[in-house]
Amino acid sequence: MTRAENGLVARMHHYAEWILALVATAGVVVLGFAIVMVVADIVARAALNHSLTGMVDITQLCVMAMAFWSIPYAFIRDGHVGITVATDWLPPRGRALLDALAALAGATFVALIGRYGWEQAMLALDYGDSSQTIGIPMIYYWTALLSGCFLSLLATLLNAARHFAEAFTGHSTKGC
Repeated sequence: MTRAENGLVARMHHYAEWILALVATAGVVVLGFAIVMVVADIVARAALNHSLTGMVDITQLCVMAMAFWSIPYAFIRDGHVGITVATDWLPPRGRALLDALAALAGATFVALIGRYGWEQAMLALDYGDSSQTIGIPMIYYWTALLSGCFLSLLATLLNAARHFAEAFTGHSTKGC
């Protein structure tokens, strides 16, 4: 792999990280909306002796979106938990190769979740499933999961490419 190709991998990784940061921020904003709604429900119960209908449905959807839209950012930043004591003795290229293989394993796992999630989403869509209280179509919940899986797959594959580039060239692509 040439230095130019290594630089291309680094730039793609950088832009993907920027986009995934925006998506994760959108997830946090959605969660903030859920928090505001829950607080409003508590205030309405205390002050008016009345609760807001559908809070469970809305909160579940917001939490699904936040979780699955934030996970890809953790992947692209290598923010997952790792046990480095098993790899500290390896040279940098060996660690990079092992990190690349771990990213490919993560990509496989996320792809499988996405595949099975797709099947369930299609069933929910075919049956017209909706939430119990206010009838939010269940496909919205599945859309949060599937979009997060797709973005996580992108993140893990870009990480694998970055780590493979580091393993083969010996040059770090971080900060390029």
